[in-house]
Amino acid sequence: MALDSALARAPRCVLVNVSTAEAMECLFNPTQLTEKLQVNWNHLVVPGLSHQVLQFQSTSNTQLSGIEFYLDRFFATTLGSDTVLGEFRAFLRALTVPVGGTETVATTAPPRVLVIWPEVLTVECVVNSVEFQYRQFGVDGRVLVYTATVGFEAILDVRVTSEELRAETYLD
Repeated sequence: MALDSALARAPRCVLVNVSTAEAMECLFNPTQLTEKLQVNWNHLVVPGLSHQVLQFQSTSNTQLSGIEFYLDRFFATTLGSDTVLGEFRAFLRALTVPVGGTETVATTAPPRVLVIWPEVLTVECVVNSVEFQYRQFGVDGRVLVYTATVGFEAILDVRVTSEELRAETYLD
């Protein structure tokens, strides 16, 4: 009964490699999420004017920075998958290099990743950083616990308007 209640958890974050459609469910949801946007303005100088004129240039891509994924071999084993630690690391590393068989400079890029965090956000991104910290080791030298801290940057192919963003209702 105690194990059943431990397994009954909130929906977990899922990462999907857009190129291969491979999905990787996170063992645990990260404990925090930082979403950052920056508005870029040109500062125009008009001789004799008491101030600079601000001219809208663009909005930066959404940044999801420092998302920490926690992986624990003991907990993974209770779920019936002792290999999830290595699989998750390999999955993240594969998102940092170009896919095979690309022919042009435009297609020579790491695959996009769809970040799906139920009831929070869904965004198509690229990975801009990954850091692994190995925190506990077994007597046999195997990694027991590690964290993967990942930075994602949204990637868009179409123009987004203020009205479209206003209509989003995540976090309700």
